Amino acid sequence: MYNKLKLYVPPALWLLLFLLSVYRFEWIAQWLSFLGPSKGALRARAPLSFYVFQHVRLVLISTFFSMVLGITLGLLTRFRPFREFKEPLLQTATFLQTLPSIAILALSVPLLGYGQAPVVIALVFYGLLPILRNIIQGLDSVPEEVRLSAAGMGMTPWQRLIDVEWPLALPAVLAGIKTSVIINVSAATIGATMGAGGLGVLIVNGIRTMDIMLIIKGALPVSLMAFLINSIFTLLEEQWFGNRDGVRL
Repeated sequence: MYNKLKLYVPPALWLLLFLLSVYRFEWIAQWLSFLGPSKGALRARAPLSFYVFQHVRLVLISTFFSMVLGITLGLLTRFRPFREFKEPLLQTATFLQTLPSIAILALSVPLLGYGQAPVVIALVFYGLLPILRNIIQGLDSVPEEVRLSAAGMGMTPWQRLIDVEWPLALPAVLAGIKTSVIINVSAATIGATMGAGGLGVLIVNGIRTMDIMLIIKGALPVSLMAFLINSIFTLLEEQWFGNRDGVRL
């Protein structure tokens, strides 16, 4: 019981720190006052929680589309007509992740204009690779004897994929989703450059006005959100999979 309760301590701690950074930033600012006084930019425009909501919305939308695209493509590579596309898909996803975010936004704006859409597209590209790669690697790691046993039981390829291979690959899949979400939490700060809002607004305006405290006000919740998400996924991995088959994520 004690060991199980310990698993909840990190998420609870990061959640507390995250909430403090959002709703009681003035407390934190007192300890950081040696960095310089805040110039009060954007103080009256909107509360910090408003920018957090915009940021979380960008991450959730982009992660949803990354998951749909990554899982669909990953599962398709298990069927014979699509197996030869496995490496090209991974190479394409790798290429998309290496593209500078500003380049993706510049290409998207003429077609989609300013706002949320071009930012979501950029984040989907960034979040696709970890999900797709982990799905393919997770499915490839299923022992061949397991597949042969399932085939010997009369299962169709689809039944083997859904009932046998997919459950065994889930730890790797969850790890890929965790990486994707954390990447997008950080990358979503580019939303400020396209008018999509988010915590990047505070960071960008802090840089423009040389307001260190405003930069911290935007950057601190982003960092704490990443730690919180990592701890939540770690908790889920421990609860759902533990040390199954000796795998540690």
